Amino acid sequence: MKFSSYTNVALASAKIGTDVLLSYYNRKLNIEYKGEIDPVTQADKNAQKAMIKIIRNVFPEHGILAEEDGIKETGKDYCWIIDPLDGTVNFVHGLPMFCVSIGLKHKDEIIVGVIYAPIMKEVFIAEKDKGAWFNGKRINVSKNKNIIRSLATTGFPYYFRKNSQRVMKNFDNIVHEAQGVRRLGSAALDLAYVACGRFEFFWEEGLKPWDIAAGILMIKEAGGIISDYDGSKDALFGTTLLAANNWTVYSKIFGIINEKR
Repeated sequence: MKFSSYTNVALASAKIGTDVLLSYYNRKLNIEYKGEIDPVTQADKNAQKAMIKIIRNVFPEHGILAEEDGIKETGKDYCWIIDPLDGTVNFVHGLPMFCVSIGLKHKDEIIVGVIYAPIMKEVFIAEKDKGAWFNGKRINVSKNKNIIRSLATTGFPYYFRKNSQRVMKNFDNIVHEAQGVRRLGSAALDLAYVACGRFEFFWEEGLKPWDIAAGILMIKEAGGIISDYDGSKDALFGTTLLAANNWTVYSKIFGIINEKR
């Protein structure tokens, strides 16, 4: 597949980001906390700087929205949405389930998404109207429509300890309907794995645009369904997300989440 220059830059940016992360992986880190349990390290920050440099060298006029250092240049037609390390808690504990996630938004829609998990050597690429790809092969969502045979994935927001009622209600209800539920610790990987058929659906709240920008396009281009908990398909700047492989599964989970809150 021949991708656009935007996708090629996204891939180059993600690759340099993962190179930086690998230089810190399983080594002593300077860990700070943005909240009680929300870590950030020099690996996150330096990976982000390297990624932004790649983008600015090619597209200096584009805006950037990035997780670290409060970079929010969103008032431009093209805006790169960057998570230099999705799965930071995994990273600091030496677990391999972490990735770089980068999406490009043009006006009101995501047109490019790359999710790169370096330890597992998994590269997911999506480009608007060109499909979703995993390590060079076209991917599609699972065809399974049976909830009891569906494997799900979710995450818990950082505010969970202070406000857990809805989170636990949804988890309890869904775990009794699905074949199983997994928690990888990386929303970007969760979405990539729904896109390639490993999971049938994903739900989570407390999300940020950089957690989901690339994954939203990945799901759409792989034939899946995206919305927030209220059913809006424009979920990028919301705080909740539901992703499913088809309308049968989506409708079931949407109904569970929207039972009396």
